[in-house]
Amino acid sequence: MRCIAPGVHVVDRPLQFLGLEIGARMTVLELGEGLLLHSPVDVDADALAEIGAPRWALAPNKLHHLFAKPWADAGVETWAAPGLPQKRTDVSFAGVVDSGTHPFGPEVHVLTLQSFSLTNEVVLFHEPSKTLVVTDLLFNFQPTDPWLTRVAMRCACAYPGTEVSLLERFGMKRSVAREEIGAILDWPFERIVMSHGAVVERDAKERFAHAYRWLGL
Repeated sequence: MRCIAPGVHVVDRPLQFLGLEIGARMTVLELGEGLLLHSPVDVDADALAEIGAPRWALAPNKLHHLFAKPWADAGVETWAAPGLPQKRTDVSFAGVVDSGTHPFGPEVHVLTLQSFSLTNEVVLFHEPSKTLVVTDLLFNFQPTDPWLTRVAMRCACAYPGTEVSLLERFGMKRSVAREEIGAILDWPFERIVMSHGAVVERDAKERFAHAYRWLGL
């Protein structure tokens, strides 16, 4: 676990998808009532003890849910993206996250995307640290990543730099996406943490807007 901003920590793990090493990242937010685990990975709660106790876990889209069940079974209040409870009937979710609600307290703003039904991703903005937390909404692969990953991501228009893939470009409902991406850009974020690729520490809003330039914002 490493701290990237006051109250914001990440845990990185290797992860292969379709034979590609893309990595996986859990973001841990220190909040007033405990820790929020965004996109949980296979880490023991003892590894988090130095900063607090897990209070919530969030399976943030329909693809990021593999390690939700152990946290739910351990008594951590586990929330889901829309559509996920129907997919993971074995997990006792506390509820489904909807836009405009504050299930994790006033420090964390949430937006549930309606524009991309493949994932139904829940996007977070941690106001105290001005950190945007996304899952697959953006990728940020680097020249140090495995060559096969870089080649595949380049073919998917998701490399180099902070980009989105062809799945979003062709799968998103663009009229809805313009409103949702515009709402995200209204948040005063200065950093982006995504599940795959390097954390964006500089020019975060400009890089986010550039990645979605094809929406004509």
